[in-house]
Amino acid sequence: MKAVTIELPPELLQFLGSEEEAGREAKVALVLDLVRRGKVSRAKAAELLQMSLWDLPALLAQYRIPWFDYSPEDLQRDLVALRSGKDITE
Repeated sequence: MKAVTIELPPELLQFLGSEEEAGREAKVALVLDLVRRGKVSRAKAAELLQMSLWDLPALLAQYRIPWFDYSPEDLQRDLVALRSGKDITE
């Protein structure tokens, strides 16, 4: 594992409590930002954060990241297909 060093103002460390906590928070924020941008799957995020995939939805909710990423266009397309009785995978 590689280490990355970042500099934080002392006042920011006061909010986080310790350098260890700042490191943990930075790792979580980075991984969840990658999830938000679609660069990392939710399963990979759980692995990187060394947590159960079952526990990840609660963490995502704290960061206001939806568990399901379902666009309005996808919903509309699927509703039309469901109403017509077509196979959605067509």
